[in-house]
Amino acid sequence: MTRQVPSARSLVGSLIGTQLRTPSGRINTVLSIDSESILVATSKSPEGKSVPLQMVQVALDTLQATGSVVIHPSEVGYRSAFIGAVLRTLLGARLRGSGPPTITF
Repeated sequence: MTRQVPSARSLVGSLIGTQLRTPSGRINTVLSIDSESILVATSKSPEGKSVPLQMVQVALDTLQATGSVVIHPSEVGYRSAFIGAVLRTLLGARLRGSGPPTITF
């Protein structure tokens, strides 16, 4: 039986205010979400930078379809570390490897 992943809006919306650990161990915090983007705070941008919600949805769709997602800018976009941090919050998700890391489900 294939596990179902939530929508990006539902998943990220549940993470507002939560400190998320990226695959490399850095902390990202979801500050807010709107219809098209997520405001994410990092140590370099504590006021937050925008991440397109669609990027997270594409990664979730890939994870659902294939059971894994490579966490690298060439695969999931320029905020790959944040996307990896979000995917790691899924029940049953596992981080594998480091060069580049992969989330499996």
